[in-house]
Amino acid sequence: MNRADLNRAGRNRPGHTRITPNAIRKTLEAVTAQAFRVDAGNVAADLDDDAGRLGVRLSVRLSLPPLLGPRKATGTVFEQARAARTQVVSRGLELTGLEIGRVDIRLAAAKEHFTEHGRERRVQ
Repeated sequence: MNRADLNRAGRNRPGHTRITPNAIRKTLEAVTAQAFRVDAGNVAADLDDDAGRLGVRLSVRLSLPPLLGPRKATGTVFEQARAARTQVVSRGLELTGLEIGRVDIRLAAAKEHFTEHGRERRVQ
């Protein structure tokens, strides 16, 4: 059998594909981390049913810039959350094929980049 024959045979093979909830959760966490420009470890997602669509609850630990340093024009955290929500819905559909309904975002404890001594510390 050549490669073309193998490809044709695979297209007609019965079966189904399932994506585990954990894979969906990790995918949405990665999309959210990218949207907020944080490490994936700073995002946690919970999934549930939202009237037949995928409901997503996200918790994001944001990174705070030094308070006395130069400021970047990134918008307010509410504007960032609105943009992230849009990205989660569109990229989530694109990557998983699932229609995403409600997306709740909780902005949790943050982490400062540096203190006056140059070490990182958490802000609760």
